[in-house]
Amino acid sequence: MPKRTRQSCLNFCLFAFFVITSTLFSCVSSKKVVYVNNTKNDTLYPGPIVMKDVTPFIDPRIESNDVLAITIQTMTQTEGTNTPITSNSAGSFNEMNGFLVDKDGYIELPLVGFAKVGGLTTAEARELLKQKAKEFYRNPVVNVRIANFDITVQGDVGKPGKVNIPSEKATIFDVFALSGDINLSGKKKNILLIRSEGDKRTFVRLDVTSSEIYRSPYLYVKQRDFLYVEPNRSKIAASDSRLIRSLGIISSLVSLASLFLVFRIIK
Repeated sequence: MPKRTRQSCLNFCLFAFFVITSTLFSCVSSKKVVYVNNTKNDTLYPGPIVMKDVTPFIDPRIESNDVLAITIQTMTQTEGTNTPITSNSAGSFNEMNGFLVDKDGYIELPLVGFAKVGGLTTAEARELLKQKAKEFYRNPVVNVRIANFDITVQGDVGKPGKVNIPSEKATIFDVFALSGDINLSGKKKNILLIRSEGDKRTFVRLDVTSSEIYRSPYLYVKQRDFLYVEPNRSKIAASDSRLIRSLGIISSLVSLASLFLVFRIIK
């Protein structure tokens, strides 16, 4: 065999081997795994980047099946002593004795009775209950919080499951931080959000690799939102043991064939 032909065959074998191995162990582009990657490089632009017209926060509304943590207290002083007397109608809160909002938006409190809080913000509900409590308490101090402000996160994240948000003002980034963050193999450009509003379900696709997420009306989460992070193709392929074995066998056969051909050419 001519020397030039021999060298061409050798180059082809090496090229085929390189293509197969690079396909099996290809790297993921950093633009697909880095949050908000379309901002300017800090080393070239050390000044702050100001983004206008971002999504404003809107207080969530109380809905049916919400569990409210409610405390009503009075702070007064008895004659001749500075020791305050505390009256707590709701008792110390835990999830087992919270106040459930019924299907019509009502809750029932000791002494205060029924109050319709469905459709109100927690601030509005606090003022409503404060006015009702004045009939029974002197200068009442009322606190209201949505106790089961839960977001369900599934898919390619560190800790899938329900995430309880300690604050009503939380973004999608806060949720992922509490769920162990999105894995490198998760598709940050195609996150599915399912939002329940009464009998309606809204399906939205979000891209957290772009700064435009801060203009999205779905930046801030609501109670009972569902987030799903889809794994990339490499992760899906890696989960299929049969496919892994097949790829391993094919790669081994191609490698052996390439080496055998190389040895024959050298001879």
